Amino acid sequence: MENGALTFWEYALMVSLPTGLLSVIFIVTVAFPRIADVERRIGTAGKLIDSVRLSFGGGPIGRWMRSLHVFAFFAFRKIPKYGSKISARYGDEVEPLSLSLKLWATFPHIVFFLSGVVFFSVGLSLDFS
Repeated sequence: MENGALTFWEYALMVSLPTGLLSVIFIVTVAFPRIADVERRIGTAGKLIDSVRLSFGGGPIGRWMRSLHVFAFFAFRKIPKYGSKISARYGDEVEPLSLSLKLWATFPHIVFFLSGVVFFSVGLSLDFS
C-alpha cells in the first residue's frame, strides 16, 4: 500500500467479509420462508432433511443448518455419477420445483461460499507488512 491508496485486492478483502455476513443474515431472515417451502417439498419422511428439521428447530442456528442441508441437496445433485445417490439421502424432489424456488435455496449460499473463498484466499496471499 503506497501513499495510502488501496489496491483492488485490498478492496476485495474489505468487501468480501461483510458480503458473507450479510448473506448469512439474508438467508436466515428474508430467504428462509422460501427455503422452508423447498424443504417441505423435498424433505420426505425418513430422509436427512426431515430429521434435520426436527432436530434443529426454527432458531437462527437451526435455520442456518436447515438451509445448508437444502443447499447441499441441490449441490450434490450436480456431481456426476455419485451425486444422485448422495442427494437421495437428503430427500426427494417428488414434485418439480420452480426455478425461482431453487434459486432462493442456492444463490445466497453460493454468494456466501464465494465471499468466503475470496476473503481467505486474498487474506492469506496479501503481505500486510
